[in-house]
Amino acid sequence: EDAKILAGGQSLVPLMKLRLARPKFLVDLNRVPNLDQLIEEDGHLRIGAMTRHVRIEESALIKEKAPLMSEAAGHIADAQVRNRGTLGGALVEADPAGDWGPVVLALNGRLQCIGPDGERTLEAKDFFTFAYTTALRSNEILAEVIIPTPKGAGVYLKLERVAGGFATVSVALQVFLDHEKVCREIGIGIGGAGTTPLKPSAAENFV
Repeated sequence: EDAKILAGGQSLVPLMKLRLARPKFLVDLNRVPNLDQLIEEDGHLRIGAMTRHVRIEESALIKEKAPLMSEAAGHIADAQVRNRGTLGGALVEADPAGDWGPVVLALNGRLQCIGPDGERTLEAKDFFTFAYTTALRSNEILAEVIIPTPKGAGVYLKLERVAGGFATVSVALQVFLDHEKVCREIGIGIGGAGTTPLKPSAAENFV
């Protein structure tokens, strides 16, 4: 109970500097193998929780298969944060104005959690429970984000007071096309508009 998980450290370290977080122990995930994989497998993108924002931004695979993610990564803070911060760390931080929550919701992502009791996979819409709070158990880590490889187009729009700042409000939108290139489904995620990132199912079902 006196330990904190250290991923990229872009949220935890500033809190420690301000003495708002005082863990007795830090559990550093940076040398744990296979937590930073970025692959496509069986029609899904599998992105390790320790994957840096900049890698998602620059990945040829992501630009081809899920450009919405690449676009969103480019909106995160500044170059220093993008080079050190991680996808998993940002999702677990669960800032309602964060960038990744709306994106993972719009892409119908799933989050794989691992602990001593085994593995479990949560739908993104069930992962965020309140501001800075998730369904992750105290003895679990987020290991991987699984995204069904989308066929279609997406966009990430962010209203911010200063470039690289947290969103006043943001929206991620993904249009899914079937084999006939007809839109049968859309995915939407909204940030900065509530105590968690929001997935407006009624609007999605309008299609």
